[in-house]
Amino acid sequence: MPTELAPHRIPVRPVPRGLSLEGAADWLSEHLGELQELRTERGSVMLRGLPFTTADEFALLRDRIIGRPADYVEKATPRSAYGRGVFTATDVPARRRIRLHNENSYALSYPGLLVFACLTAPTAGGETFLGDVRAAAGLLPEDLVARFREQGWKLVRNYWGHFGLTWQEAFGTDDRAEVERYARAQHLTTEWHGDRLTTTQHRSALVRHPETGDTSWFNHAAFWSEWSLEESVREFLRGECGDDLPFRTFYGDGEPVGQREIEQINAVYEQVRMAERWQPGDILLVDNIRLAHGREPFEGEREVLVAMGDPVDRKDCEL
Repeated sequence: MPTELAPHRIPVRPVPRGLSLEGAADWLSEHLGELQELRTERGSVMLRGLPFTTADEFALLRDRIIGRPADYVEKATPRSAYGRGVFTATDVPARRRIRLHNENSYALSYPGLLVFACLTAPTAGGETFLGDVRAAAGLLPEDLVARFREQGWKLVRNYWGHFGLTWQEAFGTDDRAEVERYARAQHLTTEWHGDRLTTTQHRSALVRHPETGDTSWFNHAAFWSEWSLEESVREFLRGECGDDLPFRTFYGDGEPVGQREIEQINAVYEQVRMAERWQPGDILLVDNIRLAHGREPFEGEREVLVAMGDPVDRKDCEL
């Protein structure tokens, strides 16, 4: 069956009808090379019509797609775990739009492949939209890209607990010594303020795709900027936290990334956006280094899962 292609839409590959769960798993194994080629060419592909209805059934199909699982580290937003490396895509409230971002772009290792799955589609909205960050790198102002390329970007996180995740939730431990060990291995600096933790990390802002050699705009500089927040939210957090916001982003030299630059980045993200409405039984394969992802607000129930795989080390992607 042909893959459906359209401008600003995610490629859709229908799956033969009437397959059992085991038959669908075999179909995935048989067509995995074709799907990998399509992912390399387009960055993503949505498989439509797979016969799964539970997280465990999705995990069985996921195992035919992902070669090596990737850890979900330095958690940033709430998710529910189903076990076997399957999570909700996000537990952020339905009314909020989640901006484009590349999973774990702030870590030293990140998943090369994201596999989303739809159990329940919302009645309206709720698309997992994608954005081509390879294209974004060429659309952003040259001087902005040059500065980020030269300096990288810096992320400061304050784990307040009542604003965002606690450090215990983010690092999956109650042991401060374990957090310190992780921080040393991941080149994070830590500061403790009673029970509040502040971490700082300096990362490259652009990376080279390990398979294609293409350059991607690969960072959370806009996603975690105060200038990406609604004004009311930004003012509330400023009133409660002062300069110690839950997240702040900087150029590599320590200068905060300004409002104008963040607006430029977010405008380019909108230019490279593509989407497809979810249907139950959809599985979406996403190249995490080529494509960023986000989520639209929605109405009704929505149960979209995610698994992460094919981990990539940042050192293998440096420009």
